Amino acid sequence: MERDIDLTQKIRKYCKKIGVDVVGFADPKHFDRFPKTNRPESYLKDSQTVIILGKHLYDIMLDAYYQPPKSRKYFHFADSILETLCYKVKDFLNEKGYSSKIISYNPGFYLKDISALAGIGPIGKNNLLITERFGSQVRLRALTTTAPLECGIPITNSKYCENCSLCIKACPAQAFSEGRYNKEKCLNYNFSNLKKLSESISIWCNVCIESCPVGKRD
Repeated sequence: MERDIDLTQKIRKYCKKIGVDVVGFADPKHFDRFPKTNRPESYLKDSQTVIILGKHLYDIMLDAYYQPPKSRKYFHFADSILETLCYKVKDFLNEKGYSSKIISYNPGFYLKDISALAGIGPIGKNNLLITERFGSQVRLRALTTTAPLECGIPITNSKYCENCSLCIKACPAQAFSEGRYNKEKCLNYNFSNLKKLSESISIWCNVCIESCPVGKRD
């Protein structure tokens, strides 16, 4: 299948125009490692490319959750921005004659993993995507499309983490004490130590992100 390099560049240019901070393109052929419900074809027939969009969390408030009193539903500020950006890219592709599907978080895609498959950056010791410009200070969202775009080269190793363990040492949950990331320890700590900014707004622990030196500017 021939990939459309010209259209890929036009999408990159459009993403920059509308305020997308990170964009990458992943080939669905690499998704065989994931469960069927986390693959492009489960959402859109004849999917040719997965597009990953990222927003830089330049302010901690972008990573805040709003949960109205007595409600189980919550609103995430950065995600609401990303969802809007996804719709704009979807409309752009529709004008070019291609179908697209915005992917929800659940069951959705493994956003960090597919970002690495798109060549955006590696998965670090902090179990997060690390980008050269922003480190792990990014939130991600994805859509899949029938457009045959030029895809990135998968990244499997983190050059940033070779001689660094700052995030592991800084983790207040001791989520890496067993030599690998322990999701249960991380979640338990977060639920017990939510930083409440108001009755309805809270922020999760960001120590592993903040301790990473990648992307930091003097």
